[in-house]
Amino acid sequence: MIKVWPGSAPAGRLAVALVLCALSSAAVAQPAPSAVDSEAIRAVDRYLETWNSRNPMTWAGSLHFPHVRPGAGNFRLTRTPEEYARGVDFKRVLATGWHRSMWDSYDVVQHGPAKAHVAGHYSRYTEDGERIRTTFVTYVVTRQGDRWGVQSRFAAGSADVGPDQAAASESAALGAVESFFAALGNPTAPEAVAATLNYPHVRVADGTVVLWESAAQYLAGPEPGRLRTWAGTRLDWAEAVQVGGGGVNVAVRYSRLSPTGATLSSYEALYLVTTRDGHIGVQARSSFAP
Repeated sequence: MIKVWPGSAPAGRLAVALVLCALSSAAVAQPAPSAVDSEAIRAVDRYLETWNSRNPMTWAGSLHFPHVRPGAGNFRLTRTPEEYARGVDFKRVLATGWHRSMWDSYDVVQHGPAKAHVAGHYSRYTEDGERIRTTFVTYVVTRQGDRWGVQSRFAAGSADVGPDQAAASESAALGAVESFFAALGNPTAPEAVAATLNYPHVRVADGTVVLWESAAQYLAGPEPGRLRTWAGTRLDWAEAVQVGGGGVNVAVRYSRLSPTGATLSSYEALYLVTTRDGHIGVQARSSFAP
């Protein structure tokens, strides 16, 4: 199924994505939402409903663990609902004048058998209905056993971004993704790949959540060996899903290659690109690949 995401790449960038958009515009009808889409939407609805309950443990019940919310600011991995709830301070949130949060929009942009990426836009309001702030987040929703929940939240930040800033941020983010895949073109040089990432770096894939605190930790782990399993990796297309004040969420499709250049497998993924200490890099990845 061909999918189109809001936003567009700069002129001349990733022509394949433009061809897919043209093909999709000719479609007569869109298929009905899948069961996975429905479960994913229910999971993010439950997430915001329990947030509005103002009860940390109730809210933590909408999540899967380990859980992480990567973004441009500080973040950490939490392993249990109890640990997560201890870090939630609703008194501080209420002190800002917050009364409730409501969805502006949400959309399932990618899905697999047990996972979906939901691009969400929500706003916080006072009791009088005044909007305090509006935010872009893409939710990584997974199934654990027979239960769906939010495993991770890729925070793009404020949705109040002007068109010039949005265009510049989108272009820089797509460039960072292209640099990451260019580095993957030489699987024997993992240092080049590590240099395209921001840290702490997060990968959500194959039923696991991994966080690397530094490039040294990334290089000391199993990732270099995993990358050497294929002769190369090709970026097939990339499209900005959300452009916020703190980052850009980019949907991609890529293929793993044999020594002859043949395609071995292809997967979709979502990458959060941020600026950290002046470096524009990939902060977090959620892939449907093993």
